[in-house]
Amino acid sequence: MWVDMIRTAVFPHMQAHTNPEMLKPLRPIKLLIIDDSMDFHLLIKTLLEDYGVSCVAATDVVQATSTAVREQPNLILLDIGLPGGGGMLLLDRLKSNLRTTKIPVIVVTAQTTPGLESKARSQGAVAFLRKPIEKELLIDTLRQVLATPPTQQ
Repeated sequence: MWVDMIRTAVFPHMQAHTNPEMLKPLRPIKLLIIDDSMDFHLLIKTLLEDYGVSCVAATDVVQATSTAVREQPNLILLDIGLPGGGGMLLLDRLKSNLRTTKIPVIVVTAQTTPGLESKARSQGAVAFLRKPIEKELLIDTLRQVLATPPTQQ
């Protein structure tokens, strides 16, 4: 049931079918998950991979920078508390790099620092979610970001 909710929310153009091939989106979607928690990587990958979302993982700032440039994902989920410089530094690097500047970034963090959300948005994040993440909110956010043309993000 939870997987059906994700499929319907992220890919509203798809009908319920029993054949997994029929559940894939019209275009391939590559998601870069940047988080030092392998549990978070596994959760997101498990929820989305069977439905045409290819997930790539990075666990620190250095690895994430090179992975984003090399993989050119459609979307990035970025944790703020990362080893190797922190997520805000990485967000700044991603938005300053011509090869990654147009990739939408959704910040996902457990940090509660006052002003963090406004700082992340001012540096180019298209959305800001707090951990633990509510399933429905994540699904709605992914749907909205993927449905928005890059020129409007």
